[in-house]
Amino acid sequence: MPFGRQEGATGSRDEMLRQIGEAASDPWDGRPSRNGRMLTLLRERFPTFELKDLSPVLDPIRLIKSPREISLIRRASQIAGLALIEAMRSTRPGVYEYQLDAVARYGYLLNGSTYKAYPAIIGGGTNAWFGHYHRNSSVLKDGDLVLLDYAPECHYYVSDVTRHWPVNGKFNPDQRALCNFVFAYREALMKRIKPGVTPEQVLAGARDEMAAYLKTLTFTKESYRKGAENSLSFAGHLQHSVGMTVHDVGNYRRKEFVPGLVVSVDPMLWIPEENLYVRMEDVVVVTATGIENFTDFLPGKPDEIEKLMRSEQGLLQLRAPTKP
Repeated sequence: MPFGRQEGATGSRDEMLRQIGEAASDPWDGRPSRNGRMLTLLRERFPTFELKDLSPVLDPIRLIKSPREISLIRRASQIAGLALIEAMRSTRPGVYEYQLDAVARYGYLLNGSTYKAYPAIIGGGTNAWFGHYHRNSSVLKDGDLVLLDYAPECHYYVSDVTRHWPVNGKFNPDQRALCNFVFAYREALMKRIKPGVTPEQVLAGARDEMAAYLKTLTFTKESYRKGAENSLSFAGHLQHSVGMTVHDVGNYRRKEFVPGLVVSVDPMLWIPEENLYVRMEDVVVVTATGIENFTDFLPGKPDEIEKLMRSEQGLLQLRAPTKP
């Protein structure tokens, strides 16, 4: 049987391990994991049986996806992108973070996805600074950016998509420069991913390209330039694999890319002086010649996002008035 920690409906193994560790170290708790309890009972009730760990056999199989698996992740990604577009259209100053959650969830349900891949991360302004912020209770303010990191499940397979956009529908010059930098970083990473190339080679090539691009950008604050410069040394722009859970099992970072590998491309940067965090995330599959970006239809450039937000009102604006 698998000895690896059990994965939940919206929890990856790494997240479950953290929860289990917190419970085990809590002097008022101390519960073992469900898998750990199962192993203990098996050893107690069947002492003559030999138990072998199936996880090292299953995990590598999960790392490379079959065509059917890829089709399900593609569908989950498309649904996530459509819901994100509707959330952008619905964004206005005064809207609450949880209302964008409702809009996205409606998009999931409308397209036949009844479960979410992970709890919604919707952070307006400095709330986005907290990596897995999930309270989603704040009102969106004029002049701020809002981050939405959210995706559904499709027949037991998931996606992981993130976008950042202006609450008022218009990027200010610094926001535009930062978001253009992150978008360009995404493109620099994606065009280098192909079979036979290592993640380190992709990161190194993209870093050199972005160092040159950074010299062409103008910022009103030196802290913004410093934040962009610091992102060049960050290795997490190529993130986790994606599959049956959002942080899928299996480690691809020390190997060459191969067809069928599905990973998250997630360039990001931090401005600690203002608790400002900007990122963009897409899920791609490695093909025989390069990659397929499952959400290539989703706006990423500031101009594209502004155009979309001007195009028409969103679902939230179709609500009936609160007073007759």
